[in-house]
Amino acid sequence: MGPVCSARKPNSKTQKQKEEFKTNNQPCLEATSLAGQSLPLEIKNDSNLEQMVQDLMKLFKRFSMFLDLVGNLDQLPQLTRDKINTCIVIKQNISIIIQNNVKRVMREQQIIKRIDESDYYLIYNDRKFAATINQLMSKLSNVILTDLKPDEDFQSAFPILAVSFEEEAQKINTIVEKFKNNINFSIRKGSSQHSLSIPQQQAKRKSSQQ
Repeated sequence: MGPVCSARKPNSKTQKQKEEFKTNNQPCLEATSLAGQSLPLEIKNDSNLEQMVQDLMKLFKRFSMFLDLVGNLDQLPQLTRDKINTCIVIKQNISIIIQNNVKRVMREQQIIKRIDESDYYLIYNDRKFAATINQLMSKLSNVILTDLKPDEDFQSAFPILAVSFEEEAQKINTIVEKFKNNINFSIRKGSSQHSLSIPQQQAKRKSSQQ
C-alpha cells in the first residue's frame, strides 16, 4: 500500500501544476494596466463631449444671428427660397430640441425656474442631446455647402452673408468630425474594457481553486 500512496501524491501535485501553468499562460490583457486608465479616459471623453456640444451651441447661435439678417426672399427664385427655408426649419427644430432637453434635465434635477440661455450648460454633457444636435448641425452645414454655396442667386443676393454662412458651415463640420472621432474612441475603449473580463474571470477561478 505504501508505494501506491506515494505514487498518487506526485500525480496530484503534477496535475495541479499543469492546471496552474495552463491558467497563468493564457494570452490576455493586463487588467491593472488598463483598469488604472479607465477613469481618466472617461473623464477626458466627458470633457471633450461637453466642449464639443458647447462649441456647436455657439456656432448655432452665430448662424441664427446671420440667418435673421436674411431679408425679403420674394425676389429670389423658388428653388433658392426653398433652400433658405430648409435652413430656417432646421434652425427652428434645433431651438425646440434645446428647450425640450433643458426642460427634461431641469425636471430630472427638480429645478423649477424659467429657462434662459444661462441654463444651457445643463445639457452640455448629455449624450442623447449631443448626438441629436450633432446630426442636425451636420445637416445644416450640408445644406449650406451643398445647396446654397453653388447657388448663384443666393450668392448675388447676399454676398456677405453667403461668406459668413460658408465659414460657419466649415466650423460646424470640424466639430462634427471631432464628435465622430470621440464616439469611435469611446467604442474602442469600451471594447478594451470588456476584454478585461477574461483575465478577471481567470483570476477569480484560480483563487477559488486554491
